[in-house]
Amino acid sequence: MSELTQNKPALDEVQRLILEWSTELLEEPTTAEDNFLDLGGHSALALELSNQIKERFAAEIDIQVLFERTLGEVAAEVARLA
Repeated sequence: MSELTQNKPALDEVQRLILEWSTELLEEPTTAEDNFLDLGGHSALALELSNQIKERFAAEIDIQVLFERTLGEVAAEVARLA
C-alpha cells in the first residue's frame, strides 16, 4: 500500500467529523442526508465548517457545496480531495 493511500482519511471518519462539526455549529442533530442550508446554515457558519475541513483534512471546498449537497455528499467530496 502506498504512503499516499495510507494517509488518506476513510470516508466514515470524514463523515463522522463533518456531522459532528455541523451539529455543533447548527446546534441541532444532523445526518448524512441533511442539507446544511436547509438546517439553517448560513455563509458565516459554512465558512467556519469549511475552515475546519481545511484544517483537519487539508481539503478545500467551496462553501457553495455546503448549500447544494447533502452532508454525506460533502463528506464524500472531502474524502476524495484529501
